[in-house]
Amino acid sequence: MDVLGGILLALPYLQWLIIVALLFVTGIAWSFNFWIIPIIKLNPSVSAVAQFEETSRRGGRWLEPINACFAFTFAMMALLLSQHSDPSEATNWKAYAMSSATLFQVAWWERVMIFPLERSAARLKQNKVLPENSERIWMEDSSRAILHQIMDKWCRWHIVRATLPLIASLIALSTKIDISL
Repeated sequence: MDVLGGILLALPYLQWLIIVALLFVTGIAWSFNFWIIPIIKLNPSVSAVAQFEETSRRGGRWLEPINACFAFTFAMMALLLSQHSDPSEATNWKAYAMSSATLFQVAWWERVMIFPLERSAARLKQNKVLPENSERIWMEDSSRAILHQIMDKWCRWHIVRATLPLIASLIALSTKIDISL
């Protein structure tokens, strides 16, 4: 058995692993909208800005590179499947290529729509709208309204960011499940 044959033999397991892992990461991304940001919005102190910044930093540090790895992995799967000896398996390369292309859309979306909002929240501190060392200092209503407006807009844009991996995983999942009625 040659190397390509061995890889193709292990490919179905890798496909399931990557699909399930991407669905898990999608759940993490959705938790930002439905759990983390609403909790931050309940914080009336100025530390809500730092919490939002830290959440964004961690998301950028982990979700962005993981998403790129998934996109690359799907592209490699598409390439491997296109070389498969079984024509019924080889035709699935298109779905994995489409999943990869879908995931590659996340990077520019984050840079154009999400990161500028995160910088706007950081400017609340820089523009002295919010005082320093502010864990016990309540936010003024106007500052809080600005922060909530930024977070609401961030959530709207982040829904797209969180949905693209879901779409990519469902496209890949469609190759694994026979939906014949």
